[in-house]
Amino acid sequence: MGYRIAEEALKRKHKVTLISGPVDIIPPRACNFISIRTADELLRELKKIISKADCLFMCAAVSDFKVSEIATKKIKRDKSVNIKLIPNKDMLKELGGYHKRNLFIGFSLETENLVRNSYIKLKSKKLDLIVANSFTRSHNPFGNNKLDVTLIDKNRRISKIRDKNKAFIAHVLLDKIEEMWYLKNK
Repeated sequence: MGYRIAEEALKRKHKVTLISGPVDIIPPRACNFISIRTADELLRELKKIISKADCLFMCAAVSDFKVSEIATKKIKRDKSVNIKLIPNKDMLKELGGYHKRNLFIGFSLETENLVRNSYIKLKSKKLDLIVANSFTRSHNPFGNNKLDVTLIDKNRRISKIRDKNKAFIAHVLLDKIEEMWYLKNK
């Protein structure tokens, strides 16, 4: 989804920085591309550029947890292993101090209570808009499938986009963001 949003923003002549972990998608040539591997790297790169951004889209599925210790050597099969997980930093909460003049857009993936849980996330992270995705056996938002998403703004206005590809969703999302930016800065 992030790549489709970057492509749509570039079509509209916006300056785009795309920060991405390892994927098998080629980034748009016209964007500033930053490759990262870990959530800590993502947060470090975001802190470097956020003060210059008008809008932040956080559509990565960053894990809530990471391993507490990374092995420096191969772990042999004959050993018993316990893996300890520790929480990753909450990216949007860490960046909250930068949210004075720009728009923050988040994404949520929910298995139940889509609107309620997504709205709670929007409020707790002080987002301007959240794109809510449902994950069920019959609806998987990953890959190139057609999606159903629900846009929820901070005033609890809800828009639904049904059975559309990510390029179409990016187009509608950018229309909404440009309108929000105009209203915020008029």
